Amino acid sequence: MMSGNRLGKLVFTTVLLASFTAMTPLTAYAERADGNSWWSPKKAQDTGGSPSSGVRDSIMAPSATSNISGSKAGQAVTKTEVFADKSVAPMVSINSAGAMANAVSRYEAIAAQGGWGTLSGKKLSKGDDGAAVVALKHRLIAEGYLGADALSGETAQWFTAGVEKALAEFQANNGLAVTGKTDKPTVSTLNIPVSQRLATMRANLPRLHEYSKGLADRYIIVNVPALQLEAVNFNTVFSRHNVIAGSPKRPTPVTITQVSDINFNPYWNVPVSIVERDLLPRIRRNGVSVFRDMDMRIYDGWNGPEVDPRTVDWDYVAANRYFFRQDPGEENSMASVKINFPSPFGIYLHDTPTKSLFTTGARYLSSGCVRVDQVSVLINWILNGQDGWNPQRIEAFKQSKERMDVKVTNAPQLRTVYLTSWVNGAGQVNFRPDVYDLDDTGFVVGQPLAPGELSDDGKRYVLKAQVYQVEEVPDQPESFSFFNSRRKPKVEKVSSSSNDQPFGFFNMRRKTTDSGTTSGLLSNTKAKPKKVVAADNEDDVLFNFNKPGSSKTKKAAAKKTPDKKKLQQASITGAGKKKPVVANSKAKKVEQAAAPAKKAAPAATTAPVIKKKKVEEATTGQPAP
Repeated sequence: MMSGNRLGKLVFTTVLLASFTAMTPLTAYAERADGNSWWSPKKAQDTGGSPSSGVRDSIMAPSATSNISGSKAGQAVTKTEVFADKSVAPMVSINSAGAMANAVSRYEAIAAQGGWGTLSGKKLSKGDDGAAVVALKHRLIAEGYLGADALSGETAQWFTAGVEKALAEFQANNGLAVTGKTDKPTVSTLNIPVSQRLATMRANLPRLHEYSKGLADRYIIVNVPALQLEAVNFNTVFSRHNVIAGSPKRPTPVTITQVSDINFNPYWNVPVSIVERDLLPRIRRNGVSVFRDMDMRIYDGWNGPEVDPRTVDWDYVAANRYFFRQDPGEENSMASVKINFPSPFGIYLHDTPTKSLFTTGARYLSSGCVRVDQVSVLINWILNGQDGWNPQRIEAFKQSKERMDVKVTNAPQLRTVYLTSWVNGAGQVNFRPDVYDLDDTGFVVGQPLAPGELSDDGKRYVLKAQVYQVEEVPDQPESFSFFNSRRKPKVEKVSSSSNDQPFGFFNMRRKTTDSGTTSGLLSNTKAKPKKVVAADNEDDVLFNFNKPGSSKTKKAAAKKTPDKKKLQQASITGAGKKKPVVANSKAKKVEQAAAPAKKAAPAATTAPVIKKKKVEEATTGQPAP
């Protein structure tokens, strides 16, 4: 039977280990780096990074999803091309609305005759013959891809080279892999009834009327459902680029505007929405090493002093507390260049470090902005020889990592559009997936909303910039509790340096907390509730830090930090008197730790983060001209 002394030692040891575990979350255990004077958490495996391309983690790199609206599975069926010596009709021109109206009449006539029949799932290719080939020919003739004479003569039942060419055109016009053979996706698309096609065409007719108004000689069209951008000269496509557009949860808005300027090797001012949804979760998961991996720095407000991320308790920080900025370089989410234009929704075109994604399938992966493949070709077309800019100078400047902003003279128009159907130069109707589920909503221009969200008037989109509501965060515990404890930020000595110098983890900065004040180890500072910030010429759909004063947080008011000697002494009583140090004081502290704390609430009862899902319209900001 165990003696009382041994039982007491066992209980003491158990309580001591339990209290140590409660104070130190498992994710905080770390290996001490050689030459470092601070402890950095082990980096957890990142499930949201970019595919293998030699580029380190970027919070704008997408994570894999399982459906058309964001799936990276499969290869791209389009490619970036320059058509300098060809005549290629654009997706949007001054004639687009009239061409669509004529196509609607043609498809109404097909519907009046009973539509087209359905095909079997039999795989067909050049050289095949039989009844299945005849049915395929009838289907292609109905939409004008084949002439009626294909059903006469000796080859009436044969899958000829003409049928192969017609089927390839159908596949290209419907965003399918061009093979000239029937496969499951092709047959499924051929079997979509004419009534459904008519509904899609009618939904796009008012869009084409709006998007084609006042087109100039030079303009850029970004068609989100097609995942393509066209640079147009005098009603002819100069170049067509694969793009990455907004995911259904963060849709790319439709805006009609004009290019204003180009930023070479830009900073990335991280929008509050991305800080909340992506950056803060990654920091909490992987630790402050995220800042070094991404060349990211934080500041105490716009143009405020730089803050050492190790001095921040990231479990109790709201997304709009600090200003986050990524330095230019290979890790920058804008990569080498950014194309700006006025927009109430704050989007822009830009380069990307994850260029391998342009060869993948459904590229609805961004937070609302548009990433452009072979962006240097587009930049050269936009500048059009201005001030001696040419492809060689553009490439050299990108590689220099030097910052430069170029105001564009004779700037082209730019229109981000939402077209799930349009007519090409040959009179053939193109169709694309309704990725944002807008075809039955009357949507023409504005900001589409995420699935399940509605505006105040019950629509699936808004015409003005949204108000992004920052999640509330729970108060930081006031004192230690056995069941509710976290290691508070370590008090570090601070050394001042220029705000423009790159931040080093070994150059300590002023320490701040959520409330904007410095705090010592024994301080009981609470995190203040965060205010809703309205979007105003925002950055990457939801927020813009390009304007001073857009951050609503206050600068930190420094307090005197308790010296090291005082911190090592016994705890301070409510009256400010020190308790005398007595024998077995360690054991008493452990026993106190094991008892339920009176001041701090248990972790299980901590108020959960509350997210307000209601979407409001901003009272500021007008639609772009």
